[in-house]
Amino acid sequence: MERQRVETLARRFISALQNLEDGGAGEAEVIAALFADDARLSNAALQLHGEEHRGRTSVRDFWRAYRRAFDEVRSEFHHVMANDRAAGLFWTSSGTYRGGTPFVYDGVTLLEFDDSGKIVRLQGYFDTRQLSREAGA
Repeated sequence: MERQRVETLARRFISALQNLEDGGAGEAEVIAALFADDARLSNAALQLHGEEHRGRTSVRDFWRAYRRAFDEVRSEFHHVMANDRAAGLFWTSSGTYRGGTPFVYDGVTLLEFDDSGKIVRLQGYFDTRQLSREAGA
């Protein structure tokens, strides 16, 4: 795939994520549709518990749980880097947890695509301690 196509696919993911964060009904289905049937999704928090989501249904369930975790959430993407198979997304997320406690955290998400443009792997990196501090834990 060409680098420009990968960047376009990454920006499509960003748009779907921001729509999910805005609370649109059915947006977890929309974002899950960007993933391959056998996709894998993990991040720093999931890895603490040895967890990984596999398959589109599990990925959809992850995004539903992600949105339910917050009263409000917004991810702002500062930079997108792409090559012919993958993209790196640099971001800051902020908002409030359920109950009103504010949070801000930074991270990087790596997306790997198959030849059809579906996400086959999402790996998120962030400091889980930053989330704990923000939550008051």
